[in-house]
Amino acid sequence: MKTFFKVFFGILFSCAILALAAFGIAGGADFLFSIVSSNEASVNNASDEKKPVILLDPGHGGMDGGAVGIGGICEKDLNLDLAKKLAEKLTQEGITVILTRDTDTLLTYEGASSAKNGDLRARLKMAEESEDCLFISLHMNKFSDSSVKGITLYHSPNNPEGLKLAEAIMAKVKENLQPENKRPIKAADSSLYILHRITRPAVLVECGFLSNAYEAALLADDGYRDRLAELLKDAIVGYIVASSQ
Repeated sequence: MKTFFKVFFGILFSCAILALAAFGIAGGADFLFSIVSSNEASVNNASDEKKPVILLDPGHGGMDGGAVGIGGICEKDLNLDLAKKLAEKLTQEGITVILTRDTDTLLTYEGASSAKNGDLRARLKMAEESEDCLFISLHMNKFSDSSVKGITLYHSPNNPEGLKLAEAIMAKVKENLQPENKRPIKAADSSLYILHRITRPAVLVECGFLSNAYEAALLADDGYRDRLAELLKDAIVGYIVASSQ
């Protein structure tokens, strides 16, 4: 509906400007041009105000190294580096980004049953206390069958926007990186502590399998992680733009 009125009034103003110009009333035409420009600026500003905060969550950290892949590469380090690259790219797009961690550490939560439980509860608390946020958790996968590969996406079943964001990311993955990827987008179950409990739109991106020699080599490469961050940035921006229309 907003688009319809924008087009309708655009046509109306254009006709008025042409009519004024035909009668030589330049000042009136300039006045109408200024109104159109002002209206366009207000629409753009309104869209900017609706941009959500991106809460980027580099999985694991500190004593919790996550998966260890071929060649000894450690998941927690790759997650953090990828998150920082993605945060920088999103910030350049004018999007506010918060990292759940920006160093090699676990988060803490008073009264938690264990260090790992406290870390997860602290990350969940950050998300629930962040208004209008999209929660995006970055991980690397591992499996006993070393032939298994491909980016895998999970979404929180508690907010339908999580699935839409996951679909936007997978579309970019297939378009620009893994056209053969047929891995389904999965709803998180209780094994994924944060996504199973969070009420914000949330996705978890398993960026590849460290148990697969080919993907482990790619994920260990700084240039590939930068390319992956660029892809994720494009998907997130595309989702935000589509959601604001």
